Amino acid sequence: MKNYGRLFNESPAPMYIYDDRTYDFLAVNDATLHQYGYSREEFLSLKVTQIRPSHTIEFFIKANVNVPDSYFDFGMWQHCRKNGDIFYVHIYAHSTKFNGRNAKSVLAVDIDQKVRTEMAVAEKSAEIHDILESITDGFYALNRNWEITYFNKTAEKVLGRRREEVIGKDLWDSFPHSREGKFYEEYERAMTHRISVHFEELYAPLGVWGSMNVYPTKDGIAVYFVDITEQKKIQQKIANDERSLRAIINNTTDIIWSVDRQNNIISANDAFWKRLAWITGKTDGTVNEADFNQERFLRWQDYFKRAFEGEAYKIVVEDLYDGKEIFEEISFNPICDINDEIIGISCFSRDITTQHLYLKRIERQNAKFREIAWSQSHEVRAPLSSIMGLTALFNFEDITDPENKKILRLISDASQQLDAVIRKISAKALETEGMTDGVESAYGCRPEGMG
Repeated sequence: MKNYGRLFNESPAPMYIYDDRTYDFLAVNDATLHQYGYSREEFLSLKVTQIRPSHTIEFFIKANVNVPDSYFDFGMWQHCRKNGDIFYVHIYAHSTKFNGRNAKSVLAVDIDQKVRTEMAVAEKSAEIHDILESITDGFYALNRNWEITYFNKTAEKVLGRRREEVIGKDLWDSFPHSREGKFYEEYERAMTHRISVHFEELYAPLGVWGSMNVYPTKDGIAVYFVDITEQKKIQQKIANDERSLRAIINNTTDIIWSVDRQNNIISANDAFWKRLAWITGKTDGTVNEADFNQERFLRWQDYFKRAFEGEAYKIVVEDLYDGKEIFEEISFNPICDINDEIIGISCFSRDITTQHLYLKRIERQNAKFREIAWSQSHEVRAPLSSIMGLTALFNFEDITDPENKKILRLISDASQQLDAVIRKISAKALETEGMTDGVESAYGCRPEGMG
């Protein structure tokens, strides 16, 4: 009995004995005192219900009924230390007699750290599960035998398969066409070399483009993918639109280009590069300030400065190109980013030489017309007025009146003056006609509105 007492008291496992009817503690070993934080006197003054949280007492009382005499595993319970901390223990017990009283002998193994670790792992696993199910990325995991071990709901939606149909199945059997393209090659690389890989590929049977991110795991690989089908369609449309726009701007003789704040060319059409090559002699695009006439460079710097200050405007410039005088209308328009900050300038140059020369001829022609009109209203009026006045003085009643001869001579002089004025006007009219012929020659036909 003495040896039994030593075995009980010196056991490293917490052990105690309590009265089966009153729940009073009858005996307790040192390991129990250490585990619960009480002195022996304090512990033996307690009842077994007082080392439990209040919400578990009812369950304990029910479990305490009809306990077999032999060893019995009561499972996991919550107990309380003296300082109020709640911890988990695993209870093993059997019925016994102690000093003539019906009692239970209990082994209370502290499993708090293990339980909390398992709970944390379970909580983290549940959290990961929730994340994988809530993300908009598709996700599935494969073991080293290429068997699918996880398949989230986004993967179900994008790939058109329920997880119950594919979990535990071989990926290549479940999705036979996935061996095509880059899938097998890249998955194999991640699995064999234990590296992360990223690629984009089309899963042809569904017409779905995926942006694939593959990572090695302890048991195989994990695959995250984003359905980028719509982005691919948009990219293709943008590429088609760019080709169409490029064809449009390159099929015009108008010069179109844009520059950033460092005077770098952002974009330009073929007409621009052709003109630049004529100005600088360079065709490789490596153009800098030194390739330009300094006066021309500074003038264009001023043009760009106005646009970078926010002004959209047009100018007409005169230049020489291929040995010919040309006139061009050039528009400058600021380019803004999403914050309305000016980041560049778009420029459009249109050859208006023919229109410009036509307008100049029209201006000279109009000057001649004004000169003719002045002559008609002033120079013609004087001799005509003289003729009309002299005619009023003519004596039609007596033709032999000596004054009539004098009047006729004066009328003759005024008529010659009028003839001279009319000849002068006719000459000017012929000059104007010559201007019109020049415009007709420039256009290859008589401009509309010129008769």
